[in-house]
Amino acid sequence: MPTNEDHMARAEEKVQQFVLLADDVLAVRRTIDKKLETAIHNGTFQCSMRNRVLVGLSIKSLDSFDRLLDDARERRGECSHHLKTMAESFIYSGWVSMDTGEANAKVLCADGFRSRVAYHKALGETDLATDYERLRRQEIEHLQTEWRKFQQTNLEALSNIANRTDHYHQVYRMACEAAHLGDLTVYMPPQPTEIGYRLSDLSLLRTFVCLKFGIILACDLLHDASDALGLRLDVQLHGFRERWKAIIGLGSPSIDT
Repeated sequence: MPTNEDHMARAEEKVQQFVLLADDVLAVRRTIDKKLETAIHNGTFQCSMRNRVLVGLSIKSLDSFDRLLDDARERRGECSHHLKTMAESFIYSGWVSMDTGEANAKVLCADGFRSRVAYHKALGETDLATDYERLRRQEIEHLQTEWRKFQQTNLEALSNIANRTDHYHQVYRMACEAAHLGDLTVYMPPQPTEIGYRLSDLSLLRTFVCLKFGIILACDLLHDASDALGLRLDVQLHGFRERWKAIIGLGSPSIDT
């Protein structure tokens, strides 16, 4: 019967392997960044609002993955904050991409401006709030019905529409626990001293889970970007997923035994 010490040793081994895999995934991201920059400069990238929003969500999500990896190297459970951003952006990208027009992209962009309006109003920065409100109104011109519908739809409902329900329940909700107060009791004294229950152990386990989900999300994002830019990275990304599966299975009984 494996002990808690055995479980933690195995978790550490998997995290080490995940970190190496994540480095390789991010190397592909840098290749895609260069290709995208070239496509924008030479005019082969179609700069529609839909494409711009999708690229923005992808960059935001992959930047979060980069920060997630920084925390993971230090075995910081706070990497779940970055996973939350990744999952949220991935759900939004699914919703925007399902619309072949620009309505969903414009509405989402307008919601970003709405957030800026609220922020600057709270600080008493009325000039900036007015500027962002003007931008918000520009984006939803002739889209008032779509805007009202979006404002009445929460992220869970949006994930259902975008066929990304699993990403909401299995990834986003789990990551939200640390972003809010779900894990407060973990930090409250007295701290457990036995192996497997210490704060450092729980941080290691959270790091493992965040890398597990974050790597697959990053591969999905890179797959979409690869298709859009014609890079044909399917074989390489498939290799990453196979390595991911092998890491998950480390220490599991062989099917041949």
